[in-house]
Amino acid sequence: MMRTKWIAILLITILAILPGIFTLMMTPEVEAKAAVSSMTTQNWHASFTKALKESKITDDHVYVTNNEGQKVVATITLGEDKKTLIVSNLAPGSYKLHVHKEAFALKGLKTASYEIPFTVIEELEAVKSEKELQQYFEALLVNQNKGREYEESAPVAKSEDKASMSNASTTNNQVEGVEEGDIVVVKDGYIYAVKDQGITVVDAKDPKNLELATTIKLKESQYISKLALYNNVLIAIGDEYLEKVGTSMSTATLYDISNPKSPKRIREVGQEGYLQDIRITNGTLYLIGNMYPNYWMLRDEKAPDLKPKTYDSVEGNEYKSLPLEKISILPNTMDGTYSLITAVDLKNGAKTTANTKGYLGGSSGLYMSENALYLTTPTYDGSLAVPAAGRIMDMIWMPRAMDTQIFKWNVDGMVLDFVGSMKVKGTVLNQYSMDEYNGNFRIVTTEGNTWDEQSISRNHLFILDKNLKELGAVKDLAPGEKVYSARFMGEKAYVVTFKQVDPLFVIDVANPKKPTVLGELKIPGFSNYLHPLDDTHLIGIGYDTEQRYDAYSKRNFTVTTNMKMSLFDVSDFHNPKEQSTVKIGGKGSHSDVQYNPKALFRNKEYNYFGFPVVLYDAGKGDEVVYKGQGAQIYEITADKGIVLKGNIINTSTGEQYENWEQVVQRVVYIEDALYTVARNEVKSYQLKDFKPLDTLTIK
Repeated sequence: MMRTKWIAILLITILAILPGIFTLMMTPEVEAKAAVSSMTTQNWHASFTKALKESKITDDHVYVTNNEGQKVVATITLGEDKKTLIVSNLAPGSYKLHVHKEAFALKGLKTASYEIPFTVIEELEAVKSEKELQQYFEALLVNQNKGREYEESAPVAKSEDKASMSNASTTNNQVEGVEEGDIVVVKDGYIYAVKDQGITVVDAKDPKNLELATTIKLKESQYISKLALYNNVLIAIGDEYLEKVGTSMSTATLYDISNPKSPKRIREVGQEGYLQDIRITNGTLYLIGNMYPNYWMLRDEKAPDLKPKTYDSVEGNEYKSLPLEKISILPNTMDGTYSLITAVDLKNGAKTTANTKGYLGGSSGLYMSENALYLTTPTYDGSLAVPAAGRIMDMIWMPRAMDTQIFKWNVDGMVLDFVGSMKVKGTVLNQYSMDEYNGNFRIVTTEGNTWDEQSISRNHLFILDKNLKELGAVKDLAPGEKVYSARFMGEKAYVVTFKQVDPLFVIDVANPKKPTVLGELKIPGFSNYLHPLDDTHLIGIGYDTEQRYDAYSKRNFTVTTNMKMSLFDVSDFHNPKEQSTVKIGGKGSHSDVQYNPKALFRNKEYNYFGFPVVLYDAGKGDEVVYKGQGAQIYEITADKGIVLKGNIINTSTGEQYENWEQVVQRVVYIEDALYTVARNEVKSYQLKDFKPLDTLTIK
């Protein structure tokens, strides 16, 4: 009995002190993150996992010294998150930020005084040695070993159709003079279409007699994502997994199509990692992508090669590591991801050696004009850029406030000149939320999340000058909603936000220092994509919506129903109107054009706009019933509005859903004929009345 009693007392004692033990074990430790460098035109940030006292941001507790240990005059402010110190007004040089432990707000933490080295530079410099590069990645490992909580900042990463020489479809590019490529392109009566590891070439010169001209086969390890044209060169953009090397490459394979029935492979270039996108302007192809090096090898190897690999068949068959002189660390980032940019001169037969630059600091969005490239990346809670590999999971499991870091390069053919970076509040939706006009950069963002009632979402428009300094802004637009689409048209910007209704905002951006909201239109539904019709009209393509009531939560909620296309009249900028609208299909209907504007078909002669569609309708309960797939062509004018002209639909004969092989991917035209292109067939029609002409089955 006595023994049992003592055991019971011992258990009670252990249980009593366990919470104290766990409290001691779980006492949070303050961690610091900071970039290795900043430019003179920007501020430098140091972020901590715990808050600091604003009253302690004084010369006694927080200050900067130079490389001789002497205090220097610097402006040090505390960010809105209370965890970030912002240092500005420093000349180029090497410095240390000193933060005494008394500066932290909460007591009982495992705090220490911090000395954080950093440099201020006038222009971006190349990495000077293998040792410097290795130290960068070693610092990443140290920070990531400290735990998941702050891993995301470990050191840290006027538009319309281009004139065509022939009467045929062109890619729906955002910026005139900047080609983006697509899965289907047209040249000299031939249609080139992506299919798996090959390119289907269709002779469509006689629309009544379509013929398969040839099939260009790529390697089995290569997957093609898009095609582009430059004179008589066809460019196949894709990804290839190199089993022997154990890595993936983004590739551009060039073919001479002077004889479309017998294309000749003339060159291939590649850069390690995955492709973000391409652009072609002024005779130069730009491959833009990201590469995430396996720097965990540092734990096992003393000096692993962490430089990106490149390949250029002009130089031979070897995969070469990028030289140090072509690698730089972007300022105000501590991101273990490389942003890679490869420039290929397409002029003179594309024989010049490609130029690849690597920048430590990953990116997820891009916009390009004829003279400048802008890359964007999200940052969390005022801290540094998030490694690309962790962004998606971070957003799912750890939703938090995000900002956008913008990087700019001036571009002149093969030459890339880094200008600088800037951070703005919120995140950017896509490339159409960005624009360059008269040398200024405009960007629309959403800050926060629509479901977060504690910190309501807000939308902003920022205008930055050629050096990315803020000129003006419209802030706190449509609280509680988020951006669903945006379009810049010269001195006007159009922004669609949504939560329950669709506000279309008209914003005057003529004066970059004072952008102003002129008008607002609220209608049901929302537009995923906005396309200019003329100076005072634009087309919106998206979804209709309806309100429903949830008996459990006792709240209304919004669901999408049919597709919807609207013509907006903004001739009175203060009172925009929905001049014309059509409903397309029923609940569940969709089109690629809602998420990929490349799927938009345009023909100026007939004022045609069209796109592939998959049609569904509401069934029992929440079920949807498949009705058919194909394409729809509309005549859209300021006078008549939106008129359906061609309803090219293969109606369902009892199938439950569409056949993936037969779904129309793109609609194009050549002279007086229209063509629908699917994976396994191309169909031709008369352009004026859509009478069927021929069908070519592709096996």
